[in-house]
Amino acid sequence: MNSRSSKKNPYRSQLRAEQAEGTRQIVLEAATRLFVERGYAATSIDAIAEAAGVGRSTVFSAAGGKPWLLKTAYDRAIVGDDEPVPLLERPLARKLFEMSDPVAIVAGHARIVADAAQRVSAICEAIHAAAGCDSEVGDLWTEIGQQRLRGAEAFATLINEKGGLRGGLAVDEARDIIWIFNDPALHHALVRLRGWDQDQYRRWLTENLQRQLLG
Repeated sequence: MNSRSSKKNPYRSQLRAEQAEGTRQIVLEAATRLFVERGYAATSIDAIAEAAGVGRSTVFSAAGGKPWLLKTAYDRAIVGDDEPVPLLERPLARKLFEMSDPVAIVAGHARIVADAAQRVSAICEAIHAAAGCDSEVGDLWTEIGQQRLRGAEAFATLINEKGGLRGGLAVDEARDIIWIFNDPALHHALVRLRGWDQDQYRRWLTENLQRQLLG
């Protein structure tokens, strides 16, 4: 009897884990939608629970509180999935470090940035709007800016190492130019507010980065 029960435990544990993960995803998707539609401050745990079709306590047990939900919504959007692999370590980004042509490197970088901005610009607007009235969200907003700056520095350094930076442009200045153009707020303004399509935005980003950075 004990042996039989013990054999069933791994299956039951796996089933419970899958159910918990499914609930977490439902709660996260509901929270993300409400943060974008209503704003962070106007989205309550009760509203998230109702939108997800679960109880209030389930929101906390399955996914955590509002700050965790907001950060996780951003983390998932920036890379496009739940895998704990930073954008710079993804295959498309790593491929750029193996390339030798600065023009192609900038074009590949712009494509990655444009795709990420399409996923993340809406939730970034929600984070930015709430950053001034919630200290945890403010810390998250600062962290996001620092992450963008580190990514920009990595690509500025790469272009410099490949001999691509235009004459007189220091790596630090190139980093700051990339950091500005990497801002998802540009995607929000041009695509969501002004109605550009995604290809138009990507071409604009590519051309401006190449013009600003390359010799």
